[in-house]
Amino acid sequence: MNYCFTTRITDSAPVAKKAALRITSPATGAILSLSDSPSAFYRERVLGEGIGIQLTRGEVYAPCSLVVSSIDPAKGSLNAVTSKGIKLLFQAGLPEFTGHGERLQFHVGTGDTVNAGMCLFTCDPLWMKQQGQQPCLYFTLLNAAPLAAIQCHASGSILALDDLLFTLYVHPK
Repeated sequence: MNYCFTTRITDSAPVAKKAALRITSPATGAILSLSDSPSAFYRERVLGEGIGIQLTRGEVYAPCSLVVSSIDPAKGSLNAVTSKGIKLLFQAGLPEFTGHGERLQFHVGTGDTVNAGMCLFTCDPLWMKQQGQQPCLYFTLLNAAPLAAIQCHASGSILALDDLLFTLYVHPK
């Protein structure tokens, strides 16, 4: 059974909707529902709809072609936009944590056009855990409201770039 986090995320394709974008997993680890996050920002979907990935490896990849719109090294976050206009947030650890330092290395810059499969950044899950932080990548869609549905294909453990994570559906025109 696939995760269903809200009525907006489903485990089956919606009837009479058009698939707009398929997104693979950006990281390797175990799926975590946003409802189980220690951060209210994610539990209450303030930072969008999506998932958490309990990291077993520290590489975070572009799950599709995108343009990097901003990077915040202090908070461990990267914002990007897909060719379909979907805004993505990649957050290493909790947004309240600001102590990544040299343990977080960005491999892209603001304004970069990135192909699917390119490494966006690396972090150190073991170090995060030693700092009392959850070694998790939060991956959310910041502007999912116009979508007709978000189908989640993943449950349990996932592999970066190998496993399909989401199919995004739009309303037919």
